[in-house]
Amino acid sequence: MARKIHVIINPASGQPQPILNTLNDVFHPAGIDWEVSITQKSGDAEHFARQAAAAGVDVVAAYGGDGTVMEAARGLFDTQTPLAILPGGTANLMSVELGIPKILVQAAAIAADPHSRVRMVDAGLVGGQAHFLLRVGLGFAARKVEIADRDLKDRYGIMAYSIGALRALTETRPAHYHLILDGKHYETQGFSCLVDNAGNIGFAGLGLKSILVDDGMLDVIIIRDTRIRALIAAGASLTGVWLDPEYLHHWQAREIIIEADPPQPVQMDGEMVGETPVNIRVVPRLVRILAPV
Repeated sequence: MARKIHVIINPASGQPQPILNTLNDVFHPAGIDWEVSITQKSGDAEHFARQAAAAGVDVVAAYGGDGTVMEAARGLFDTQTPLAILPGGTANLMSVELGIPKILVQAAAIAADPHSRVRMVDAGLVGGQAHFLLRVGLGFAARKVEIADRDLKDRYGIMAYSIGALRALTETRPAHYHLILDGKHYETQGFSCLVDNAGNIGFAGLGLKSILVDDGMLDVIIIRDTRIRALIAAGASLTGVWLDPEYLHHWQAREIIIEADPPQPVQMDGEMVGETPVNIRVVPRLVRILAPV
């Protein structure tokens, strides 16, 4: 029986390229039975993924950015259907995290290969309702996302985030954070807080390598020292710097409550979701994602 793949395409993601021709060049020689759904509004990717899984496809593939990937993943929660990521957005952080090539033909080959590795990826749950795969950011981390809107991404691509970060530097002031991590209370000052499920920041090798998408934990990072902001804005490697307690606090936890004074803006996987306080917990091994062997 032919392997069945349902491809969900977000036409608003990334730069124009011949997506269907490329997919056909990979899937047709492999004997893949494939079909396509095109998203038009928020929530479509989740709906299409859920329908495809119920219909018994072997793989749901999502072409788009991290927002499209997250939506498609939601439609596959509590199913055995794996998700294939076809990077087509601005940053594609989850594809970088899992080693999925940004070249479409190579990513499609992973979706087509029945022997591709299946990674059981954790998710975070915010407020008991909204899931994320990458991270929640507060303060500076949220403000730079807010500034890097669709128009800025269309004009500058991934550099939109660096532009947003540089602008956010002048607008972000330190806050007092009160954290409850697995029942333990912590107080600290900082200009940004991250709750990370994934460690990279969009480029292979950059970020904090100790943060893993499948360890059943979330990493809470308070960035304390404003002198590190220029490094973050430039996308510099943070692995060594971030280990210095002069610059940050770093914990791991499963259940997280964060309050901030003054209240801080909050973003979740690139989408603004209000202000603090915020409650977050990890949901281990929630989604199956195909990755290179």
